[in-house]
Amino acid sequence: MPWLETHADTKVTVRVRTFWKSLEKVSEADDFWTDRLKQFSEEPQKRLRIALDNLPLPAAFKEAVLALRSMIRTKRKKKEDYAEELDVLYWLAVVRSFMLEYAPRLRQPGFNVFESIPAERIQTLPFSYQEMGYAKLALLNKTDCKWLAEAWGEPRTHMTLHALHQPVWDEYETKLVEKRSEETRGNWSKLLQHLPEENKGRILSSMEGASDRRGNEES
Repeated sequence: MPWLETHADTKVTVRVRTFWKSLEKVSEADDFWTDRLKQFSEEPQKRLRIALDNLPLPAAFKEAVLALRSMIRTKRKKKEDYAEELDVLYWLAVVRSFMLEYAPRLRQPGFNVFESIPAERIQTLPFSYQEMGYAKLALLNKTDCKWLAEAWGEPRTHMTLHALHQPVWDEYETKLVEKRSEETRGNWSKLLQHLPEENKGRILSSMEGASDRRGNEES
């Protein structure tokens, strides 16, 4: 299931597992998704489809935008309407701005949090061009910003989707932190299983206390 079609936490868990297994298989067969992109260097519609199927990989966001830029340039030369392509390009840039490079509480790349969030949850986050603008959207280049200003005018403010909806990010980062804590506790329970229950409980409790203190210091 492509990430764009995920609508529940359980579906995302299954998708993450199967997605990475599928990438391992195609890598072994020397047919990575970026290699397939090269086969369609002159066909931006097909390149876009491949990129969208491989979201939310950061590289897939970049490739999708490259394909859309190519489509827009072609339409501009022919003096054809490109409003739909511009809409999609902007939407991708906004969605990408929800992803942090690093998740401080999880102490892992921000991508790990991002891919745990169902696409539907992100798709339903409200935003407008007037509040999001374009200057803080790292996926956009100067030409993109010029096209947007020409089509939609100058926005009132500039910000990222993460800044606008940080509580949603915090919710999913917390879930991963808790999951990691549970897994760590389970692993240590197995290692300490030969100890008396009282001693084992004391050790595990002290580990949880140390984890809580680190979390407070980082926040």
